[in-house]
Amino acid sequence: MSNLLASLSTAGHALDVYQQALDTVQSNITNAGTPGYAKQSLNLEALPFNLSGGLIGGVASRGLDSARDEYAEEEVRRQVQSLGLYEAKVQGTSSIEQLFNISGTSGIPADLDLLFQSFSAWSVSPNSAIAQQTVLSSAATLGDDVRQLSTSLGATAQNIRSQIGATVQQINQLTATIQQDNVQRLKQSSPDPGLDANLHSALEQLSELADVSVVSQADGTVNVLLSGGSPLVVGTTQYAIAASAAVPTGATNPIAPASAVIQDSQGTDITTQIQGGKLGGLLDVHNRVLASMIGDGNQAGSLNQFTKILADTINGILRSGTTSSGASGSALFVYDNSDPTAAARSLTVNSSLTGADLAAIDARGNSNGNALLLVALATAPNAIGGLTFGGFFAGIASGAGQESSIAQNNQQTQQEVVSQTRSLRDQTSGVSLDEQAVTLLQYQRAYQAGARLLTTINSLADELMNLIK
Repeated sequence: MSNLLASLSTAGHALDVYQQALDTVQSNITNAGTPGYAKQSLNLEALPFNLSGGLIGGVASRGLDSARDEYAEEEVRRQVQSLGLYEAKVQGTSSIEQLFNISGTSGIPADLDLLFQSFSAWSVSPNSAIAQQTVLSSAATLGDDVRQLSTSLGATAQNIRSQIGATVQQINQLTATIQQDNVQRLKQSSPDPGLDANLHSALEQLSELADVSVVSQADGTVNVLLSGGSPLVVGTTQYAIAASAAVPTGATNPIAPASAVIQDSQGTDITTQIQGGKLGGLLDVHNRVLASMIGDGNQAGSLNQFTKILADTINGILRSGTTSSGASGSALFVYDNSDPTAAARSLTVNSSLTGADLAAIDARGNSNGNALLLVALATAPNAIGGLTFGGFFAGIASGAGQESSIAQNNQQTQQEVVSQTRSLRDQTSGVSLDEQAVTLLQYQRAYQAGARLLTTINSLADELMNLIK
């Protein structure tokens, strides 16, 4: 009778275990599309069977096993971080590239051609009021477009700074989620697949935004650090970062466009620590690509160099000559010379200049000598790299296009790499619905068999009790 009751208990316990297994399979199926979820399986152990020794066999549950491969997760995060970098670069450099027209049919390249054409017509008729006015109009158009380009590049920089701020906010939100996950893990005595899924989803999203390293601790928590070592999450403590914009103290160009700055929780500048992820890409476009054009605290920027050399060269030729009335020549262009980064955004035609004030006569007395010198500027190398003015500006535009092209090629390649690494990870830890359907059928049959055994043993026990009565 005792063996029969023991068998009844064993069969009942087996049903409980198979029900846990069925629940685990159901959880896998339900969470197949949940970000960060890894396939779970119930660890079953066959109990020893030896009736003479009082061992009646059966099955026991030894907890959940996760199929997650942390090495595969780390590789996915590493590749996602690179993809975030290139995606941000594509977005930023594309917006810059769109501001340039290298076809020469409009914008500054066309303005330069028109200006030199007006110099040519003026050289033929140096005393023509129409030719003189055409020079002034062409110069004014060029000045307007240079200022507009500088303004547009500045607006792009402002937009990217806004994106940097939003990205920093996202990073802080994700690290807060990870910190709360650590708190919950310390309160639990057994693994929680849902909590684990939330953690790894947050870590993957964070990796897309910044280059981080993840260190797992013995107590189940994780520490998250920037690649340069600055902490974001340590145990149950979050360390928020901040974004700002400033010209460095003691900079050569004190009124230059501000650089984007990232600070840790103590206010220390950690901008150089961030090389990857979306934040790294945005910082690179703002602090390197844009700064190379509009300048920053330590460089004038290629657009300002172009503006200054062009204006100074044309002004120098005109000032060296005289007008038809014998007056000394005056500058055609004026700009803010107080800071090397201010030239492009302030370039304009000398408002006090009239057509009659244009000095066509050179120092030797040639009536159109200065005008011819100005015409020659179209094909003569200037003081910046030995290029023509048109060639130097084309270099600025093509540089923007090259940055965009490289970023797009890298993004396309990296998208394929990320897809491959995710596929490899999912082969190990992802949920296959076909596999789970087969497993579900197996456990259902085991449950049904256990239920029949339990019914049979229960019937035998009832018969035995009736016999005893």
